[in-house]
Amino acid sequence: MADTVMDRNAPFAELASKLDLVCSKANWLAYIAVAVMPVLICADVIGRLLHTGVPGALELQENLLVLTTYGLVAWLQSRDQHMSIDFVYKHFKGGMKSWADVFVSCMTLMILAVLSWESLQTFITKMGTLSMELYLPLELYYWMPVFGLTLTLLVVALQFVRNVVIALRNGHPLSVVLAIAVAVLLAYMPFWYRESDYEVSNLVLGLIAFALLFFFLFMKMPIGWTMCTIGALGCIAIYRSVNAALAVMGSTPYSATASYNLVALPLFVLMGCMILYSGISVDLFNSANKWIGHLPGGMGMAGVAGCTGFAAVCGDSLSTAVTMGSVSLPEMQRLKYDPALSTGSLAAGGTLGILIPPSSGFIIYGIVTEVSIGRLFMAGLIPGLLLAGMFMAYIYIMAVRHPEMAPRGPKYTLAEKIRSSVGLLPIIALFVLVLGSIVVGICSPTEGGAVGVAGAFLYALARRKLNRKNLLASLEETAILTSRIMCIMMGVGVLGFFFAQSRLPFLLADFIQSLEFNKYIILAIIVVIYIILGCMMNVIPMLMLTIPSIFPTILAMGFDPVWFGVVSVMIMEMGQITPPVGVVVFALSGVTKDIPMETIFKGIVPFVGLMVLGVVIVTIFPQIATWLPYTLMGPELM
Repeated sequence: MADTVMDRNAPFAELASKLDLVCSKANWLAYIAVAVMPVLICADVIGRLLHTGVPGALELQENLLVLTTYGLVAWLQSRDQHMSIDFVYKHFKGGMKSWADVFVSCMTLMILAVLSWESLQTFITKMGTLSMELYLPLELYYWMPVFGLTLTLLVVALQFVRNVVIALRNGHPLSVVLAIAVAVLLAYMPFWYRESDYEVSNLVLGLIAFALLFFFLFMKMPIGWTMCTIGALGCIAIYRSVNAALAVMGSTPYSATASYNLVALPLFVLMGCMILYSGISVDLFNSANKWIGHLPGGMGMAGVAGCTGFAAVCGDSLSTAVTMGSVSLPEMQRLKYDPALSTGSLAAGGTLGILIPPSSGFIIYGIVTEVSIGRLFMAGLIPGLLLAGMFMAYIYIMAVRHPEMAPRGPKYTLAEKIRSSVGLLPIIALFVLVLGSIVVGICSPTEGGAVGVAGAFLYALARRKLNRKNLLASLEETAILTSRIMCIMMGVGVLGFFFAQSRLPFLLADFIQSLEFNKYIILAIIVVIYIILGCMMNVIPMLMLTIPSIFPTILAMGFDPVWFGVVSVMIMEMGQITPPVGVVVFALSGVTKDIPMETIFKGIVPFVGLMVLGVVIVTIFPQIATWLPYTLMGPELM
């Protein structure tokens, strides 16, 4: 939305300032929850090894995640930091922009009013009921979504009023009237449909819902609130009881975020943040540079190798690209590397952060599809190394054919190479410890994440890189990303009720199966759709939006669920470096201020081609993805 509560020159600045103070204080609930999570889980793991454990550990972990989500949700709303799509909205001007701002804030206000009220009703009904493990009153847990959503409602109410005032001041009264009228009309539509004699099939109703979904998204309505809105409207339209449909809105904010499997996400993010501040990126690049920097294109290959190593302990593409870019780009520029080749290789290498385990993309895919996250981690390893090898081979070939594009670096002695690698041993040990404990069954993926946080903490502490500032920054970054994702998970939960009632995913699967096409042609169509969507949104919301409806089709066509998870993430890697969104390119451009963004996009073209080739290879030889997890952990049963 156009304004945030931090804008001191906007209307109602004093009220906004007071509300912002409350939101900022609530943030600390999220930071504390993130800090307690790994401590609690590590204590439980150690206790289990000693034939005891932490009483109610599972219950506490789930509710710490709920606290993380709703401690930050209002603050994110106030600063317009919820995940959204702005590549259409950013072109709006004048009356159209005013219309979009008022319309989105009005729709968001209505859905948050429903979510807040129904969450309050759920809270009231849970009073006096005890939890399953610790036998605590459930109101100790259910207050969290009520608090967070109500505070967010106040923020949105202020944003709505301010958007209306700003639109009127700018001379756009018609935009205000039309925006409110369209919002009210859309909210009334499911009630009209229930009472009318007009009836359409659930498949058509689902297609209408998808059309509205993308319409809202293109107006820059936050993805989580968009999914909640479409799910709510759909449930009201097809549920026999309006009260039952509304009750879904009350139960989902808690049930969708109180999930043990989802706890893995903040833990692996926190592990990556701590590793980021430990200075490992410099060690990774220096070691790779000493081993292969003297080869044609060696510095570029060292950058990709560094990205590969950093991806193994990070799990995020943006962090991988930006961190390794800040380390390796100055060296490549010193050797007068071709700007397109240097930035393109780092952007492509950065995308490996969501393919090489641990991967946030695999965590989300596994949660949405109920496929084993441990198997997905193993499945991404060989394809990730395959892509890294293809990137490095391309750089080498270009350097051999055009030496001026990628000059050789200095040559080092064997002793210097070995010394540069010694410092990497703790990180290699951490990687093996985390994934190894998951593979052999000592730890679940969630517990493996907590072990990784403990190892990263000790590693950063031993290197004297950890201080109060870095620790708080790690907790803040983790909490913000977690809350943003969990709000979308809440939307997935509400939309999921609509899908379940309408059976849309299964109707879609039946329809696609009825088409007289080879299943690989249908897969190719899905891949093309994914590539297009990847150009418009980030990986995690894209997974959450598409997988619930597409996954039944994939299973119906006989494709392996673990293999498809790898292919999905590989395709989504492309979206991270392709226009118009290309989030990794935008992030990398902040490091390379003297290199135009057009040059970076030009440089990624051959690497996107290599990614497409990689998808084709993994499709032709699915064992590349499935051999390792099925050998170590057995086949996935769905």
